[in-house]
Amino acid sequence: MSGPERPHDGLARALDLASGWVEERVVPGVAVAVARDGVIIAERYAGKRSAGGGGPVDATTLYSVAAVTKPVTATLALRLVERGDLVLDEPVRRILPAFSDAAKREITPRHLLCHTSGLPQDDPALETLRQSEVDLAAITASALALDPVSPPGERVRYSNAAYWVLGAALAAAGGATFAGLVQSEVLARFGLEESCFAPPAAAGERIARRYGAPKHLNTSYARALASPSGGLFATARDLVTFASLFLTGGSRPDATRVLSAASVTAMTTDQTGGLPGGIDGFRTWPVCPWGLGWEVKGEKRHHWSGDFTSAATLSHIGQSGALLWADPATGLACAILANRDLGSGWSFHPARWARLSNAICAVAVAVASAGTAATCRC
Repeated sequence: MSGPERPHDGLARALDLASGWVEERVVPGVAVAVARDGVIIAERYAGKRSAGGGGPVDATTLYSVAAVTKPVTATLALRLVERGDLVLDEPVRRILPAFSDAAKREITPRHLLCHTSGLPQDDPALETLRQSEVDLAAITASALALDPVSPPGERVRYSNAAYWVLGAALAAAGGATFAGLVQSEVLARFGLEESCFAPPAAAGERIARRYGAPKHLNTSYARALASPSGGLFATARDLVTFASLFLTGGSRPDATRVLSAASVTAMTTDQTGGLPGGIDGFRTWPVCPWGLGWEVKGEKRHHWSGDFTSAATLSHIGQSGALLWADPATGLACAILANRDLGSGWSFHPARWARLSNAICAVAVAVASAGTAATCRC
């Protein structure tokens, strides 16, 4: 008769679900990292960086994480608040005079951060601009000229355009380029050594190619654009380390504080006050809590983080095939990165992200409690 299952065996079986996506040719490659209380307890790497014979996915593989960039951009915003360079409820027009049209006069950084600005989800001109390989300034200028489609504070209307505006506001408030500020105030400060905007040429072989996306998103131009809405490249390890800092009050495992407790609270608690909304054309809810940068689970059903994560769970998804979540109730954080865009529905039909998250939650706390020193590279 077999004895009770060891915790690591259960976690290995949970992560087999991700490996199965590769075996079933759902995605070319996948990287998963799981942490508890800021310590990585499990990792899984499977498949290849490119379906056309690229090298294997491993811990150093850089993924385009698309909109998972937004909590990083939001963290920069709160760092500038801590420095006294930004006020969340001051109109953006006071930082960016070009944002002064009557319909936009009362939009604030808080509105931009929690998607209640009323700005459209995307700039209709964005794809044309990108295909023309215009610079960041031209794309930002186009976003600044957009009119809201609803008044600020009326609805949670997920907006990539809002984060283009926000990036310009942060650069103006911080007195440096957006990418430079993120590097110094977030990536370096948080110890995210592999993550970057505009990855250098030497990192090219480590980048997972995006599938199901417009071809130009795999070009050197697109990779260098440093979009505040979706331009980050990161490893699974770095992302789960980043998310874990919001479960430990803004302190690293060595007790070094990198973000104030006030900033953590502002980013991780609902800022929308019961408004309806979500991501139009993708998923919306009658009540859609959202923090500053982080989406907050609340009572949402059919959630990408599954059934076992608590209402306090923070998360964000990325069109490139990325999911990052962190649950204050258990101390668990999880990064799931794949190189197939979400337009095909692969992560939701069936609910692959939720199934994997459920399986991880069911056993990961026991793994962490087992006290093993080594990470389970299962």
